[in-house]
Amino acid sequence: MATRALIGYLEDGVLTSTYNHYDGYPEHLGKALNNFFASPSLAKDIANYGYISYIDADTGEIEAKNQDTPDKLDLNKMDPNQAIEEVASLIDSYGADYAYFFTPNADKWDYIKNNGISSMIDSLEGILFGDFDNTYDKEEMDEAYHIGDNKKVVTNEAKVNLLTHIMMSLDALEKSIDPIEKDNFETYKSSVVRDILSGDEKRFNQYREEDFDWKEDYENYIMDKTDLDEIFVRQMKYRAGIIK
Repeated sequence: MATRALIGYLEDGVLTSTYNHYDGYPEHLGKALNNFFASPSLAKDIANYGYISYIDADTGEIEAKNQDTPDKLDLNKMDPNQAIEEVASLIDSYGADYAYFFTPNADKWDYIKNNGISSMIDSLEGILFGDFDNTYDKEEMDEAYHIGDNKKVVTNEAKVNLLTHIMMSLDALEKSIDPIEKDNFETYKSSVVRDILSGDEKRFNQYREEDFDWKEDYENYIMDKTDLDEIFVRQMKYRAGIIK
């Protein structure tokens, strides 16, 4: 079965990655990587293949008939949220269901599941930039502003810190959402991430309020989206002459 995956090696801020085509789920590819490639030299070597069709989970044998060059991303040239976006986009461009990462100071592979770009942000943050303290410190957030061009500007540090905090709130809310609404909720999460990354000060300040009601915000988002969809349908019917 073509369960695609990204296999990445992260060293000195540079991510080297290869595409894996078959059986990329943790019980197979994850097992193979941890059993046969869990050392810096072996992990680096496999991440440089470029294209792998299949790795035998029991023997570690690699099938790689297609030739390709590995992808390399220099994260040192990016701010943290840009780096996260670039890696998440790379995973998505592979059509990967899973992404596996190894760093030289680790003794095992870490992996994340691709449930959409926004869903990978929190996990990628820990992998790309080390362990984060997920406690919410309002004073630290207040200090994450600077003055520029006579107005307050939301810094990249503030954006990353807030994203770390709110993803926990959104993950908790998602557990109470009807599975049939999963696509709508993913769209909502993406809109929240865009709000924060855009530096919209008004929305940024709303999201960082300790008593912010995420459930109400989600329900309002869905109502607004439904109203817009209905308006669009009416406009199309009017232009087509279906209604007057």
